[in-house]
Amino acid sequence: MAMTDISALAQMLNPKDEGDSDSDNDCVKYTPADIGNSKPKSKIPDVTPSTVKKAPAGKDIWDAEFVPEGVSTDHEETRPQPQYDMCFKQNVGTEDMFLGMSGKHPGSNDELIITISLPKTKTSEIDLNVTDERVDCWTSEYALRLHLPKPVVSNQGSAQWITDKEQLRLTLPLKKEFDFLP
Repeated sequence: MAMTDISALAQMLNPKDEGDSDSDNDCVKYTPADIGNSKPKSKIPDVTPSTVKKAPAGKDIWDAEFVPEGVSTDHEETRPQPQYDMCFKQNVGTEDMFLGMSGKHPGSNDELIITISLPKTKTSEIDLNVTDERVDCWTSEYALRLHLPKPVVSNQGSAQWITDKEQLRLTLPLKKEFDFLP
């Protein structure tokens, strides 16, 4: 095929009329931005006294209102952290052990048991705060802020003071994903 044949084929596929022009200036181009209201939207945010918050005073990088309730902002704790032990407990009966009827498996735990050693401490000195995600235990000599590995039901837990070992044992039921089912 010669070059003339190719140009003749191109003219057949794209015929040019005398009145047509190939310039892009004559065509009207539409974009997705042309659909809808033609009024341009303002990119300036609404800045009114009610929407603007004051910057924190001093060298603080956040306001006290952004700190969740119960969280201390004191970062310099001089009291040592007591020794503690944390373990999971699973309530297993004979129907679980021999028949496997309840659907429990080795990873399904029922309770979290935390044992905190507090030597030379009286029970009246212990300040204990338990939330669903954290345990705080303070005495005159020790300070413990412990984030829990799994959420617990804090209002159903129990605490026991073991006098001869000078330990505080917390038994906290774990929050189950499907507790609302019978």
